[in-house]
Amino acid sequence: MFDFLTKHSTFVYFVLELLAAITGLILFKKYRRTNAKYFIYFLVYIVIIVFLGKYASYVRDDGFLNFLEGTLLEKNYWWFTIFWSIGGTVFFAWYFQKILNSKISKRILKISLVMFLIISVLEIVFTFPKFFNTSLPFNKIASLMIILKCVFFYFLEVLQSDRILNFYKALGFYISCAILILWLIQTPLVFFEHYFNLEDADYVNLRNRINLIAISFMYITYTVGLIVSHPDYD
Repeated sequence: MFDFLTKHSTFVYFVLELLAAITGLILFKKYRRTNAKYFIYFLVYIVIIVFLGKYASYVRDDGFLNFLEGTLLEKNYWWFTIFWSIGGTVFFAWYFQKILNSKISKRILKISLVMFLIISVLEIVFTFPKFFNTSLPFNKIASLMIILKCVFFYFLEVLQSDRILNFYKALGFYISCAILILWLIQTPLVFFEHYFNLEDADYVNLRNRINLIAISFMYITYTVGLIVSHPDYD
């Protein structure tokens, strides 16, 4: 069963992403007066960028985008670096600024976000055109640092307030757990990117299984969080 899911992991990801987004849209009325509505918008955004990012599969095997074969746009690393690795990090930094109360925490996140964007732009410029062919390690590390700060500040506020009594009713708790696990698991993989080729089948299978578990956990957690959370606690 696990081998089957791994083999069709791309389809599994898209189904789970779509499930989370649809769940959010169905429950949108429940969250429309809270900051959680922005997270629902983000889930829809993910579905769109993942769908458009599949263009790379139509470049190979005489697909209708085969004219991109041999060009810098042949692979979709650049697409997900911009719209997920950078775009997703920017969203979470902004979103946690919305749900945090501490002015100091918000200020730290703002400064960290500016530094993250500077690092990302510089890495793209100085490693060009590597940007189109593989993931960027410094971008991944900087992204992880942002996520760690977001989650740390959120849990710190929860622990220091009465919200700890009902932490499981806040959507922020589920979002924090999901993104922390995903970034902690996926970030180290970028340093082994050069092993990701068809000649090293063992590593490819291992990487696919790790991603399957981490990504599935994230979207299932989002979906469950949207269902069980109560708007008053956000």
